[in-house]
Amino acid sequence: MEREKRIYSGGLLEVDFFPVFDCGRKIPSKPKGVGFSSEAQKKYNQLQATKRLVRLVNTNFDNSDYFLHPTYEPRCAPLSEKQARRDIANYLRRVKAKREKELKTKKKQLKQLKATLEAAPGNPYLASEIEKLKAQIKKLSEPFKYVYVIELQEYKRGTYAGCSNWHFHLFVTGGLASREIESMWKVGQRINCNNFQPERFGAETAARYMMKDPQGKRRFVCSRNLDKPITPPPKDGKISRRTVERMATVYANDAEYWERKYKGYKFVRCFSRFNAYNEHWYVSVVMYKTNKAMPEWTMSDWVQPL
Repeated sequence: MEREKRIYSGGLLEVDFFPVFDCGRKIPSKPKGVGFSSEAQKKYNQLQATKRLVRLVNTNFDNSDYFLHPTYEPRCAPLSEKQARRDIANYLRRVKAKREKELKTKKKQLKQLKATLEAAPGNPYLASEIEKLKAQIKKLSEPFKYVYVIELQEYKRGTYAGCSNWHFHLFVTGGLASREIESMWKVGQRINCNNFQPERFGAETAARYMMKDPQGKRRFVCSRNLDKPITPPPKDGKISRRTVERMATVYANDAEYWERKYKGYKFVRCFSRFNAYNEHWYVSVVMYKTNKAMPEWTMSDWVQPL
């Protein structure tokens, strides 16, 4: 029978269709004892790590949060990865402390504005400022979260030829002004802080960029308070093998079909493949909850061997 498995990561929805036995165990996709080559296994591991990061990012961050790239001046570059990680940890502590301080300040300002509005009711400017403060307070009240990847850069020419440097790709919870976020990076040349915009650049683009050349012992580092994607119990036997085949061959690029099936979501990409060993089709659909048109999904491979 066929299984439908959904994964909700914030606005991102993934739906996988694949065969299982009546007991619920997955049907093998390759002969017993046949494994991957070392290169294929490396590619598979990289793909899986990227998928995990895409899901974590979309579950925990939206366009009110920041995607930034702290970078060292070459003359200030740390001598070791350990020191670089210490620097980013100290930076994150400063950002967290600043958010807590700013939250207290905004709450005081809100109290003062409300008192002023009571003395001058109907003032549209004060009412507008109060709504802005409430939105800022709501964002600053959210738990501080982060995800980062550290990347090694080696200079091949110029003054610093033969030397190494480090830089980071980092997601952090918003609430502070972007220029304030940038100013707290004390040891670097630049930081380039921008809002995360999945509707503009793609729901997977930033995470894929972060994982293009991971360095160090860990592929990515994240705060312990990240929410996990939601995976409801799978639906088994609710759809026929013939229907999955038609999804793969007829409806793979039919946005209207998928948007009717999963209302409220925009079609982004469908991946399908036929497994010659077990003679079943595998389909993975990627969708995003937005009123805007989504940009093209840039990852060419998303279906995992099952």
